[in-house]
Amino acid sequence: MSLLDALNEPQRQAVMATDGPLLILAGAGSGKTRVLTHRTAYLIEECGVNPYNIMAITFTNKAAREMKERVGKLLSREEAKGLSVSTFHTFGLNLLRLELKHTPLKNNFSILDADDCKRILMDLMHRDNLSGAES
Repeated sequence: MSLLDALNEPQRQAVMATDGPLLILAGAGSGKTRVLTHRTAYLIEECGVNPYNIMAITFTNKAAREMKERVGKLLSREEAKGLSVSTFHTFGLNLLRLELKHTPLKNNFSILDADDCKRILMDLMHRDNLSGAES
């Protein structure tokens, strides 16, 4: 069974559009993840793109796991070796770790969310006995 057999015509066109980047705008349940995973497999299997040259980024950990799983069903482990699928945040964190020597960060840096920041500020305000520390 071909990678394209399970796709409708617009999906097939998106998978086969290999000249440069592609923006896919579609509603929920329309097959965006199917298109992205099949496009990834198509680029590797049919176009000979090295998986190390493909970066698939999504917004949630759940979506990234699902994409990895779906691509894993379309390609062998060897074919998919080197493929990177992650969230935007994980990609950024990994890039920071990779390029740490070019930043002022130390190797034990932490990333703080809004609640972490508020808690640290409150602790500092209490420590320094500043007004408004109860807020």
